[in-house]
Order: sequence, then structure tokens, then C-alpha cells
Amino acid sequence: MQPKTRFMIQVPGGTNVGYDTAEQVLDALNDLKAVEGVTVADLQTGMSKLTREALEELANAERE
Repeated sequence: MQPKTRFMIQVPGGTNVGYDTAEQVLDALNDLKAVEGVTVADLQTGMSKLTREALEELANAERE
């Protein structure tokens, strides 16, 4: 059974990847810049299709 994660990156035609922090998601998105249709969901709040700006705000809040 996969461990629970807060964020899920969904790659079209690929594997969904879970991360615990917004900072980890931002790092992963930098590696996926060339991939189209990538979306990020916050499994804790149920929000989907998070923008990079929203993830940056969450990462800043995590740092505080």
C-alpha cells in the first residue's frame, strides 16, 4: 500500500507521483517543464489543478 501524501502530480499517460510538501512539488515540476498537461492536486484539501503561484504560496507558508 502506498503511503499517504499531500500532493499528487498527475502526468498524462504516465504515473501519478505523490509528494509531502509543496516545495517538493515545485522541484518536480521544474523537471517536468517539457511535459504538457501535468496537473497537481492537494489531497488534503481536495483542490485540483493547482497553479504554480498557489504552490509557491503553500511552500512559503510551509517554510514559516
